[in-house]
Amino acid sequence: MGCKKVVSPDQLVRVAVEHTQHGPEAVLDVSRRIGGRGAWVHPTQECVTTAVRRRAFNRAFRTAVSAENLGHHLNVLLSTRWNGQKESESEDHGKPMSAKR
Repeated sequence: MGCKKVVSPDQLVRVAVEHTQHGPEAVLDVSRRIGGRGAWVHPTQECVTTAVRRRAFNRAFRTAVSAENLGHHLNVLLSTRWNGQKESESEDHGKPMSAKR
């Protein structure tokens, strides 16, 4: 969305709209369960900043949304989730986990 590069969904983070007392706000949907339209961005500050500058979230959600706090929420997400930790031991050797034993 921000940089317009096409990658697989597992490399992106979903952004959805939450209706707050101050109006519609773009929020990160890490669990990918918030209903309604969604927008997908790379989990990088540059991609989110570019999307905000281009007003891409307004177009994606077909309404004016506030994306002021999105950068802060992304920083929190990056520090907790995408900080280089492996999600499973099987990734250490480059092989995906398998249900077959």
